[in-house]
Amino acid sequence: MFDRETWRQQIAERFNNFARNPRQEIQIAGVSTVLGFLALRTLEPFLIAFHEEPVAAVLTLADISRGPGANHIVRRAGHWRYQVSHLIERELRSRPELRLTIEEILLTLNVIHLARQRLNSSRDEWLRLTLLAELDTFESGDFEQLRRQLQDPGWQSRYEAIRRLRVREGHYTAADLVLLHDGLSDSASHVRAAAARMLGLIAGIPPQPLVKTLIRLAIHDCDLETRFAAARTLGQLRDRIASPQLLDYLVECLDDSDSFVRSAAALVVSQLGEMAGTTQMIEHLLPMLTDNDAYAREAAARALGRLGVAAATTTVLNALTQAVDDSDPNVHEAAVDAITRLRKLRATLPLSPSRHPTEPLAV
Repeated sequence: MFDRETWRQQIAERFNNFARNPRQEIQIAGVSTVLGFLALRTLEPFLIAFHEEPVAAVLTLADISRGPGANHIVRRAGHWRYQVSHLIERELRSRPELRLTIEEILLTLNVIHLARQRLNSSRDEWLRLTLLAELDTFESGDFEQLRRQLQDPGWQSRYEAIRRLRVREGHYTAADLVLLHDGLSDSASHVRAAAARMLGLIAGIPPQPLVKTLIRLAIHDCDLETRFAAARTLGQLRDRIASPQLLDYLVECLDDSDSFVRSAAALVVSQLGEMAGTTQMIEHLLPMLTDNDAYAREAAARALGRLGVAAATTTVLNALTQAVDDSDPNVHEAAVDAITRLRKLRATLPLSPSRHPTEPLAV
């Protein structure tokens, strides 16, 4: 049933591609401003729900806002469903009551945070400043709460609070763990990366909710620094968090239709090292050596080189040898490095008596 949490989750899903090219996503959506884009993506789930389960949709909206602006949204819901992208910016300009309700919805559902969380630091700052400039074109009394939220430079203080946890030397209190958990979901990428790195210092087994959030960051975060920090921490904690469920999830991610996800998953695999060296993992990494995306090919080659003895086979070495001829220099370098690592391992292995004497060896 449609409720606040469902609405918020559906908004978040609509921001999944926002990190790649925010300006392009705004243009594709059919609007010209960041505010219009945020309002559009926020209203879309409500308009669909209003068509499918109108009572639940209206009750959910009423739980957030009961003013004339909310009444206007309900009255226009049927007309807006397929035309909201063409109408929303004009109606925001002409209707103060709608501006108030949109602000209440954006704040209640934490929409600004959902959008900023997907951006790297430079794009996050672009969104913040652009949105502030757009809000300045309205009357001074409009969007006051939204302006205050955007003008808060609080990420620096949150960043420093997390960095100060280093003095704990991994012995975190319950309050420290809450701070780290919140930091991993912060809208500022610097804070997320710092929280991920600090979690890598934890003494003992990290709480499962933190591990799940860390995995999500390593695979799906839009910021390279954050993804790498999360992946490296997973590697540091691998003895304490590795499980068949985690490896199965990574295998699924290696088959994802999004090359961004595939390459991020391969990075995590390389950080887990030999603990991820299962036959299934290797079988899913090998096809990635010919992936259409160069980043995915490079990540797969590096991961194979770090899986240890399990990957030191003729099949893997032959596939990597072909990858050496890749036109991308980073893929070439990764394949050469992986071959070097695996040959060293292979040289230390005892000759198996079951090996057929005529089996070709990669050289």
